[in-house]
Amino acid sequence: MPTVVAAMSGVVTPMIVAATTGSGTIIACPSSFRNHNFMITGAAGVTSGAVQVETSNDPADAGTWAPLTASPTTVVATSDVLVSYIGILNFVRARVSTTIAGGGSPSVNVNYMGSKSY
Repeated sequence: MPTVVAAMSGVVTPMIVAATTGSGTIIACPSSFRNHNFMITGAAGVTSGAVQVETSNDPADAGTWAPLTASPTTVVATSDVLVSYIGILNFVRARVSTTIAGGGSPSVNVNYMGSKSY
């Protein structure tokens, strides 16, 4: 069973930390959450790479997870790219869909923050 972290409203939770490949921590989203933000941040010198934010109803799903966006998000050097989603999600993860490359230490961070609608 993969590691699953329960999200807390308004608390930033790291999904991917300084990675160039692979999938990050799976986040369990409470059913009361309707607002989901994913901040994708590229390290200095990144010249290529992309991240796909995905969802599933089963955290142990070994198949292809459903993408939240029509296409992967391009990672930009020393920049934050926000991916937002409004709706109910059970489990989410971020996956490096295209290897992060460029510079001396290419990598990407992805952070999640969810909250209720009031």
